[in-house]
Amino acid sequence: MEGKVAFVKDSELKKIVSKNVKKNDNGDTFIDNIPMVDQGPKGYCAPATFERAMRYMLVPADMYLLATLATSAGGGTNTSALADSCKRIVRSKARRIKDLDLEKDLKMRKVKTYIDKGVPILWCMRSLEEYNAIANVRSKERASVKDFFQWGKTISLEAEYVSKRLELNESNYHICMIIGYNEETNELAVSDSWGARYALRWVHIDIAKAVTSRGGFVIDL
Repeated sequence: MEGKVAFVKDSELKKIVSKNVKKNDNGDTFIDNIPMVDQGPKGYCAPATFERAMRYMLVPADMYLLATLATSAGGGTNTSALADSCKRIVRSKARRIKDLDLEKDLKMRKVKTYIDKGVPILWCMRSLEEYNAIANVRSKERASVKDFFQWGKTISLEAEYVSKRLELNESNYHICMIIGYNEETNELAVSDSWGARYALRWVHIDIAKAVTSRGGFVIDL
């Protein structure tokens, strides 16, 4: 997990990751080329997500070895303990992990700060059944949308309707990535460690706020 790799200076890494930022005509801005790691059935969302972020930022990592650092026999992960161990590994490679308080400060401005330079956000949230149903359906539908102004109005009304209900459900704690945004439609692009089908989904930022839990991280530059 901490094997030797060729060191890349921050200035060079900034150039590398900035080239992964893609912008579409519809306003979508997202990070491409993030490695997919499928967490499998063991509840390894945190180790898998940290591995994805670390490998993307050219820090060697392995989900199964990370899991031994902070995962209980039942499969649950102490995300804070894992983050502490990952910080040590990241710092040993001359990188740094920054803590975020997304529960209080999940704003489009903050998301743009990191995404625009090619840095994904590790997002602590609650992966609720209704949240996933909306993310799946809306992500599929938006592929054929022609009028994104009207689309933004439609999903805003939906978010206003469901957000209060989602806020009441304190279960299914999870960690995944925010990898993009659309400022015009107020959507965030999210990526889960469940395989290729979940590499890129879109949710309204108000729905994302409703399921956000305490904590968040970036491997910053």
